[in-house]
Amino acid sequence: MKTPGMSRAERTGQKILDAAMSSVLAKGIKRTSVEAIAAVAGVSHMTVYRRWPHKEDLFTDLLSREADALFDRVDQSLAAVDDPRERLVEGFAQIFWAFYDHPLLVREYDADPATTLRVLTVASRPVFDRAVDYLAARVGGLAGPEQTTAQARHMAEVMVRITHSLLLTTLETRPFADEDEVRGWGREHLGWIFDDPTAGGSGRSRQSNPT
Repeated sequence: MKTPGMSRAERTGQKILDAAMSSVLAKGIKRTSVEAIAAVAGVSHMTVYRRWPHKEDLFTDLLSREADALFDRVDQSLAAVDDPRERLVEGFAQIFWAFYDHPLLVREYDADPATTLRVLTVASRPVFDRAVDYLAARVGGLAGPEQTTAQARHMAEVMVRITHSLLLTTLETRPFADEDEVRGWGREHLGWIFDDPTAGGSGRSRQSNPT
């Protein structure tokens, strides 16, 4: 993934992330080495290690990039949705389904549930924080004109925690057949957020780990 105006170092970083994605899709995370990623990217393995000292760091950044691309797609698809509740449900459904049905995540969980859950919990803090920032910037005023910035962030964190927890608890049982079923779940279970944007807390965002 390249963007005009990137520096040489940024282009190299994106090339390495592209190589990491193609490598893990072909072999899986456990069987993908930094050396193999470097070979696909056409750089030395030391170039990779200088930026990502641990393989887990590389995959965390790869997950963050995937999340950013997803958020861009969701923004585009929600541009024509006027109803605030429907925007919330639609955004939830699209983001949840993108991870729930991601071929890499599905395969990795089947092959190595423990490692996959570690990536989605212990190593997921950067993606979790980015998701809260993303959503907080888009839910301002959804609960009414008096909604504060702190309430918007609290609402965002509640939504992200719900999405994250639902993902962790359904990877094994796979209860959703398609994205429409996720939308139905969202319409049934998420409406209360509009009724009380500070439910469960004072409106301040908690800083605990997303587990």
